[in-house]
Amino acid sequence: MHGTKSRMPHTHPDRDNLLRAMEDMVEDLHGHVHRVANLSIALGRVMALEEADIARLGLVGVLHDVGKVHVDPAILSKPGPLDPLELDHMRRHPELGFAMTVDRFDRRVSEAILYHHERYDGLGYPFGLVGGEIPVLARIVLVADAFDAMVSHRCYQPALPADHAAQEINLHGGSQFDPSVVEAFNLVVESGDLPANGLTAAAAR
Repeated sequence: MHGTKSRMPHTHPDRDNLLRAMEDMVEDLHGHVHRVANLSIALGRVMALEEADIARLGLVGVLHDVGKVHVDPAILSKPGPLDPLELDHMRRHPELGFAMTVDRFDRRVSEAILYHHERYDGLGYPFGLVGGEIPVLARIVLVADAFDAMVSHRCYQPALPADHAAQEINLHGGSQFDPSVVEAFNLVVESGDLPANGLTAAAAR
């Protein structure tokens, strides 16, 4: 394997403005979103994506949760399971994020934000897309986001050891996750290029 080192893209004024808007809404904002971005970039490099898509992954990684600025803070910080109405409210954040970014960035960035909770088996949200219907950037960010969520302490769930989280990623390859992205994830794990994982990262429901 070669060239899996992760690099964030150059600063972008719109990106930085949106990150500032997220400051008070997402716990450990910078830790979580930068780890997701860096792991997404590493996965994209292993999958031999073009450099333009690598740059897009960096943007999607840091902005995938931007729609949460319009979610009730009480829902974001709730320590227990969400009730059906709260869950419905939470699940609007990809569409809200799309609306916030579609006029600011390449459409492929905003579409990946919109679809980053779609599952490979069609059981995700907001639209229930299946397999290749989901843009590859979104399929990559889903794996990165899920891994970081599992290894980070959240208000409703303690952190898992990284090896257990990696097992979960593999267990759900072909159902929740694109098998080709899971394969790339395993190569990144083997390379030792996983981003450092803090223990106070944001919830990613």
